[in-house]
Amino acid sequence: MLDLLTSQLSLITVLMKVAKLILLPFSLLYAIVIYVRNKAFDLNIFKSNSYDIPIITIGNICVGGSGKTPHIDYLINLLKDDYKIAVLSRGYGRISKGFRWVEPSSNVQYVGDEPLQLKLKHSEVLFAVCESRREGIDRIKSKNVDLILLDDAFQHRWVKAGLSILLTTYKKLYIEDYLLPIGSLREFRSASSRADLIVVSKTPNPLLLIDEHRLKEQIIIDPDQSMCFSFLKYLPIYSLFDNTPLDIKGHKVLLVTAIADSYPIIEYIQENGGDLAKHLKFRDHYSFKNKDVDKILESLKKIRYKERLILTTEKDAVRLKMFEDRLKGIIIGVLPTEVKFHGKKNFNNLIFKYLEKSKANS
Repeated sequence: MLDLLTSQLSLITVLMKVAKLILLPFSLLYAIVIYVRNKAFDLNIFKSNSYDIPIITIGNICVGGSGKTPHIDYLINLLKDDYKIAVLSRGYGRISKGFRWVEPSSNVQYVGDEPLQLKLKHSEVLFAVCESRREGIDRIKSKNVDLILLDDAFQHRWVKAGLSILLTTYKKLYIEDYLLPIGSLREFRSASSRADLIVVSKTPNPLLLIDEHRLKEQIIIDPDQSMCFSFLKYLPIYSLFDNTPLDIKGHKVLLVTAIADSYPIIEYIQENGGDLAKHLKFRDHYSFKNKDVDKILESLKKIRYKERLILTTEKDAVRLKMFEDRLKGIIIGVLPTEVKFHGKKNFNNLIFKYLEKSKANS
């Protein structure tokens, strides 16, 4: 049995190496395109627009899953009492084009799941979606806001943000990754030099001092850069349709996710007394259809246990709510998250220092 397992693992390793060799020419071609584009910005052939309003961008250089939305949420909570904030996103997964304001009554298909998710939590904050960040900023400025947060715009060099925050996950640091399609990097690792602040997200809590030192040795930052460490905290589960509190302890759980990384949620279920019966995993930003609801309901039926429920994320709940007529009466738990920082004062002070400097220069 052990010999069979060893041979299977060896075969998988060989196949992965072959796949990388096949994808290498495409990765080289992608590298050339990225190099030429960035060089055009560096030489001012392409112009980056600067603005007279504070702009903070939060992004990454890999494909999805670094926690951009909860970090935007953190900044909103930190600043909304003192600043009139607007958040501009591309609105991934939407079927519409161009500029749109996001309202609590907006259709998720036209504004995207994450902008609507945040708007439902922060009704007093302005949210908009637009593929062109420059057009979006120009439209937002007419509302006399004090600060614009750009969601996932690290690669969008047509806009020069006042403060650029780069996220990289604890379990998959950008320094250990490769360019698409071999790896998940959208830019060269050296693009991190454009960031003012690098945040290692989804770290363990507590973060051991030896672990923090290791990360600082691995991610070598420039003298004018800063580094912080954040982690995700799960909040109490609530029911999708009536917001009543729920507990997964002693329940068989049907997990439904359309996010980049579901592993932390699986860990949460196991650590909080739930029993993961089945996981229906869809691609990130997936727009659920009636056939998917059929699959969800059929999977729930097959879990022959009295104490059972569906568990999903806040982002996915926004899309599932479209099927309220079909899901009403089904116990669907929503698992909210929030970002916390190891050394919260350090991160907060860096944000306030930038905003005070912007105010002094205006």
